[in-house]
Amino acid sequence: MLNSKICSINETNEIALEISKKIEQGTILLLNGELGSGKTQFVRFLADHLRVQDMVGSPTFLILNIYESGRNLTIYHFDFYRVTDIDELEQIGFFEILNQKKNLIIVEWANRYKNLFLKEKDRTIDIYFNFIKDNINLRAIAIRGNL
Repeated sequence: MLNSKICSINETNEIALEISKKIEQGTILLLNGELGSGKTQFVRFLADHLRVQDMVGSPTFLILNIYESGRNLTIYHFDFYRVTDIDELEQIGFFEILNQKKNLIIVEWANRYKNLFLKEKDRTIDIYFNFIKDNINLRAIAIRGNL
């Protein structure tokens, strides 16, 4: 499935709501887009809809943030932007989390290590965020995966 839509911030929130309704244990969201294209904002909206009580921030410097959802899901929010090699992911337990096949994994900048998810296609949803050239308040959001 591929859905593509030009979105305002409110419409981005609506997309996050729709996706939150379809998330199951083991779902992997792969978020791709330039700096400032809306990936972390999308995660904030999604976390709100999943009843996360904590403040959701970008894990750019930490690589991983972990949140508990009111829906009995642990959310592992990774950011691969500053990851320089697979060993870094190994050190923070990424592969153990991936192999558990439970809870929710969200990866910003997933395209940097896309090959890690090739065997997980049945549980991944790719979301692409792109700027609209003439309007800084709009984004093109494309979704590919099993929803």
